[in-house]
Amino acid sequence: MMKRICKLSVCLLLLNLPTFARCQTAVSRTGDDYTLSNRYVEAVFGAGKVFGIKKLVLNGRSVAPEGQNDRPWALVYKGPQGENPELLPEHAVYEGVGVRDDAGAKTLVFTWQLTLDYSPVKYPVRMYVTLPDGGELLQWNLEADLPAGWLVTDVKFPRIVIDRPAAGKVITTEGWGVEKPLDIATFEARYPSHASAMQFVLVHNGDGALYYGTEDRRGCGKTYSVQCTHKTVVFNDAIPASAGWIENGTFRLPWTSVVGFAPEGWEDAVVRWYRPFTFTTEWGSKPLSARNIPQWCYNADAWVRAKYVGDDTFDAVKSAAEYFGDGLGVHWYFWHNHPYDTHYPDYLPAKEGFAGMVRAVQQSGARVTPYINGRLWDPAADSYKRDRGYDASCRKPDGSLYTEIYPTSKVLNTVTCPSTAIWHRKIIGLVDSLQTGLGVDGVYIDQISAAAPEPCWNERHDHPVGGGSFWYDGYRRLIGEIRANHLQEGKILTSEENAECYIDLFDMLLVVNTPHEENACVIKPVFPMVYSDRAVTSAFTYTPATADKMGLGDFRYELAKALLWGSQIGWVDPRPLMSERAAKEARFMKTLMDFRRGVHDVVYGGLFIREFAPSGDNPVVRIPGFGDDASVLAAEWLKPDGKRVYLIVNMDDKAHTVSLPGVGKPVGMAGASCRRIDL
Repeated sequence: MMKRICKLSVCLLLLNLPTFARCQTAVSRTGDDYTLSNRYVEAVFGAGKVFGIKKLVLNGRSVAPEGQNDRPWALVYKGPQGENPELLPEHAVYEGVGVRDDAGAKTLVFTWQLTLDYSPVKYPVRMYVTLPDGGELLQWNLEADLPAGWLVTDVKFPRIVIDRPAAGKVITTEGWGVEKPLDIATFEARYPSHASAMQFVLVHNGDGALYYGTEDRRGCGKTYSVQCTHKTVVFNDAIPASAGWIENGTFRLPWTSVVGFAPEGWEDAVVRWYRPFTFTTEWGSKPLSARNIPQWCYNADAWVRAKYVGDDTFDAVKSAAEYFGDGLGVHWYFWHNHPYDTHYPDYLPAKEGFAGMVRAVQQSGARVTPYINGRLWDPAADSYKRDRGYDASCRKPDGSLYTEIYPTSKVLNTVTCPSTAIWHRKIIGLVDSLQTGLGVDGVYIDQISAAAPEPCWNERHDHPVGGGSFWYDGYRRLIGEIRANHLQEGKILTSEENAECYIDLFDMLLVVNTPHEENACVIKPVFPMVYSDRAVTSAFTYTPATADKMGLGDFRYELAKALLWGSQIGWVDPRPLMSERAAKEARFMKTLMDFRRGVHDVVYGGLFIREFAPSGDNPVVRIPGFGDDASVLAAEWLKPDGKRVYLIVNMDDKAHTVSLPGVGKPVGMAGASCRRIDL
């Protein structure tokens, strides 16, 4: 793991500083300015007639331009007569700042007064900025008093403006993690979804990383934005508010947002600030050893994705099962009578012959998990009226439906609210029927971990209207009920993508939608740096669709990356894979699958540290769709027992001899091979 001096230890070593004074937080006042500071943070706020951040120094780096941070919040209200204003600090009277002593921290309380009606009562907005003793992260929170009958429907907070770093890049937690060069643009990421699997964004260059995150333990919907101009970068978080966040006439944001600067780089920010937070959450507190994941799921070192119910698909799946041996997993699509993305959730009965194909493939040693969707209901499906799907639908404030159209089907699909008993019965019934009627090894429930929550304003649903945690709570109840009372022994549940707040609900997560563009959008191993020890993942990205394209290099690259990052490999169409033209690529996949069987003690429960390119004879090649990278790639892992391990893959058919840090002599890598080195 990255070496760094413990900053608390630095405090302990400081001489002539009783009670660790330089680590304690202090508040001082100079004229109209208030300063909140400790050893790592100095934040100077204007407390006169107008709010502003005059200075913001984080871990020795001055990050904020003066005069730009005067609008830290925006609130959208809804009044009983239909009033719907977006109110900003300039619409209020700024009353200044108060100081609050907390246990182990100091807090500045900034207050603005709003006029919402003609009563003599003013309605304050209070912003809290907290700095713990010895803390490197500045903490932000917000609340607002409301007249009777009023709501806060949307919040943008906290808005933080920094100087644009030279040659800066933005990192979002989309899929595995994505890095893009800063441009004159706005980067947005909706959480929880494939676009934002975790609750932070980063802007970095060679001098360090600005970390902006939220510490929400209830999986509430929000959209992180990074707006880049010629001179500044503006961080913001757009939050659909819940009516349930109002108590006794006061709206309170139910989590803390944080801002910090990591001079050591973005990896240090992720590992040192975000990863520890995840252990305090419901979803992140369980190690793999505490979960009842069937052993065959761990042993599924490679997957194929079967499509349709036809002889060509069946023959290819059978061939793959025989070639790759026990442990092959099969995700099966298009097994139902209606076309893909239509008539959801009316999947049953299955196409004729599918049940027999499932049994035959299982007898070959493979495991089968068919696809269903856990979020969409086709309003033209027979069941939508028959089973009152309209009562389960998520509703916009005007009562209309959230409607989505997918390019494969071009039909309308509505978004279903996961809080409803109607939807719970529907999904549970499908899981029961697939297990008992078809004998499958598990069920792949799409979109739960991929698609962002929508605010629901259906007042007949059992949750406060608006945003909030109802989406997260609803899916946790649904999947929890399936796992407790319906999932048969030895069966698994899978979802697509890796929104963190669901990782403990599913035995495996299929991570394939991370975008990548040569020289414009690079996949980074952000997710495994945080969750490799607590989640089972499969695949890397969509693989080439034809045998000819499999030989261009990106197929091997995707397999190698999946292996090095701890993911089960493959998720490839078996029809082109098992053709004679792809024999060399199938052999490479089998080599990696066989190798992966011997590193379960590393990738299950171990912690991914980093990926790197060994030095020595290691030619750089062009990977279609990904850009330039080394032929031999390696990853460093920390096993559960604390011992370090290198995993190495040579994607080239030619042998290469490379050097690795801490390994005394060069390491020879045969062509198209893998190697493990225990340090």
